[in-house]
Amino acid sequence: MRSAIKKSVFFVLTSVLLASCATQTAYYNSLNSLVSEKRYAEAAAFAESSKQKEYGEKNALLFYLDKGFLLHLSGQYEESLKYFEKAKKLAEEHFTKSVTKEAGTFLISDNVRPYYGEDFERALINIFASLNYIFLGKENDALVEARQVDHLLKTLQTNYGQKSVYKEDAFARYLMGMLYENQGQLNDAYISYYNALEAYRDGYKYFNCAAPQELVDDCLRLGQQLGFNDDLAKIKADFTPANRNIPQGYGELVVLDYNGYSPEKIDNFFEIAFGRAWAYVESADVQGEEEQKKEDARAIARSVLASDQIRMAFPKYVDVPYSVASIEVKSADGTLAARGKVADDIGSIAKVNLEDRINRIRIKTIVRATIKFLLAQKVSQKVEEGNGQLAGWLAKKALTVAATATEKADKRSWRSLPDKIVMARLALPKGTQSVKVVFKDRNGSSLSEQTLDNIVIRPGKKTFVAVRSAQ
Repeated sequence: MRSAIKKSVFFVLTSVLLASCATQTAYYNSLNSLVSEKRYAEAAAFAESSKQKEYGEKNALLFYLDKGFLLHLSGQYEESLKYFEKAKKLAEEHFTKSVTKEAGTFLISDNVRPYYGEDFERALINIFASLNYIFLGKENDALVEARQVDHLLKTLQTNYGQKSVYKEDAFARYLMGMLYENQGQLNDAYISYYNALEAYRDGYKYFNCAAPQELVDDCLRLGQQLGFNDDLAKIKADFTPANRNIPQGYGELVVLDYNGYSPEKIDNFFEIAFGRAWAYVESADVQGEEEQKKEDARAIARSVLASDQIRMAFPKYVDVPYSVASIEVKSADGTLAARGKVADDIGSIAKVNLEDRINRIRIKTIVRATIKFLLAQKVSQKVEEGNGQLAGWLAKKALTVAATATEKADKRSWRSLPDKIVMARLALPKGTQSVKVVFKDRNGSSLSEQTLDNIVIRPGKKTFVAVRSAQ
């Protein structure tokens, strides 16, 4: 018993050093500032120079994710693919270990474990890798990556018994449909479009992300062409089409806007403390490094003054503000225009996904806090029996302070992601074209513009480009 107690005391105390207390707010503020100024290569270099300080070994996956996406933004698609490939392998390795070896451990904080990524983050690795291949002109490879999203989600469901609200990725299906159609594989394109519609209707309703009307048009057009008449009536009953008519000899420009900043995880603390003549109960959200330090100091002070204290931390997403709410893409002469529609609400998926599993997190957190509390009681009692009341009190306070200082929610996430992926599809005549992308605020007022030149439009085909709105 004494040996076990000594080991437990040693673990709790050394956890103060192991647990990450930094929120990385300053780092990501600097990274986002570079991105907002479209200095993507500098942002990628900044991430590289911060690899050891801000990421470290246990957050290697986050480094690969951030670096891969920043290289994607800077147009270094081959290099980006290398980092995403590393991310895929590491995410699978860490996830498998977490399921097989760590499912029953409660005393260990999630912060001391390697980060293996959320389900939707792991799917986005394949999606952005697919887009890398698209921009490299390798649509077959892009399809392979997009299809891996389906394999990933089925693997999570079947092999690991994941019961998540995020079961299907509508945007990945949508992207696959456009790629199949570009290659003339119309039956596969129709199936992907139809699956995307179902995913938007059945799964993405939780994320407040409706099926884009252009997708409805795609499904109706190919369904009619392939003779799937039974499906057509159902589609018309469930969805509203845009009723676009693309002229003969025209192609489409598909503009993807990586819009805004992904939400940030913060600590939501719940604390109960008792003194001889007082009681303290608080639930508080703590955002930012300075506020975190102040709240930690107050909690540690209460742990010294109180007779007993239990403190628990749960993760919570909060929005990171940005100004651009929509885009409009216009032809060079201004006669043709298309408005952007949200095709993937990453921020909403992140929030709902966390809400979906928050009860599991709470149970684990409560069990861990209870174990720490009982450990402090047991150890202080043993110390008091052998060394007196003062020694027992000091032992109890040391363990309570350590438990308070180390109680942090796992706030890690792929922070360089956009909040949303907005898609605008503009029909243009074949040939080399220039377009203007207008970024607008929530009132529809123009904030800035970006001109895209030398875009090759092929009749009956879709050409993809990406922009980043991070104002």
